[in-house]
Amino acid sequence: MLAALACCACSKGVENYSSEKDGEVVELSFSVPVKATKASGNVTEDAIESLQVFVFGKDGQVQSSGIAEENSLTLTCTTGEKQIAAVVNAEALNGVNTLEQLKAKMSDFGDNTLDGFVMSGLKPETLSASGSVTVPVSRLVSKVKLSSVTNSFRLSQHQAMEFELMSMFLTNAPQQTGYFNATQSSQMINDGTTDIDDIVAASGDLLYDELGDVVVAMGKTAEVNNFLYCYPNMKSVAGKPAYLVVQTRLGDGIYYYSVELPKMESNKCYNVSLTVTMPGSLTPDVPVKKEDAVFSVSVTEWAGNVEVNETI
Repeated sequence: MLAALACCACSKGVENYSSEKDGEVVELSFSVPVKATKASGNVTEDAIESLQVFVFGKDGQVQSSGIAEENSLTLTCTTGEKQIAAVVNAEALNGVNTLEQLKAKMSDFGDNTLDGFVMSGLKPETLSASGSVTVPVSRLVSKVKLSSVTNSFRLSQHQAMEFELMSMFLTNAPQQTGYFNATQSSQMINDGTTDIDDIVAASGDLLYDELGDVVVAMGKTAEVNNFLYCYPNMKSVAGKPAYLVVQTRLGDGIYYYSVELPKMESNKCYNVSLTVTMPGSLTPDVPVKKEDAVFSVSVTEWAGNVEVNETI
């Protein structure tokens, strides 16, 4: 995703102001190209619902800013050394007079939807009276994908039971994260929650997904490939990591397999593969023992994948 700016005419729906100092005054149009790529189902990972741009001078003071409910807007500023910040699909960031004030802003996870993820980007640039410049933006969320689940129960009584995948969800997901700083709030979503109804109510579409009651036969692997999204848990608050929890049914019992995720980063994808060898925990807040399951977790850029493999 790139926010591209070039000299052109004014666009509609732009609110901007300018503190013109040294340099020639120029009119610049910022736009974010919209790709048609869809990840899965009705999730559009690169949709643009709104765009905010801030242009800061060499002294860190804002020279011009604007917001538009579309993927482009036009601002007036002066030529010279600038810091250009772009924010996509976020609430209006008011009261920003300096670059440091913008860097101190936090994004609420609730601003993300299946139709638009919050993105940001910051780039130094020397503007001239003509020409163009691109400002890359990236998603603030992390993506967690359940790639597969393998039925490898050790005991014969468990091997004879039907094993079914019911749902997946994330726990210890930060409520807020910085737009431009690697910071997170102390408030976590699904922190220590044990009741599945409370977890579903708190999660929404991005943190919880039904798996469709997939039956995994003994010795077989189910290719799941469902994914969830959260703000990255950096393990910096009370040392609490994020978990991907898989809710299952074994015979007549409900069991949970909690996979600890590594220190997370924005715009990275974490792929989880799970092999189960024993029944999981009776509540989602209790991780299963390593001898009961094996996990594999890998991490990559969003364009790639990060693998996490574990056996429980």
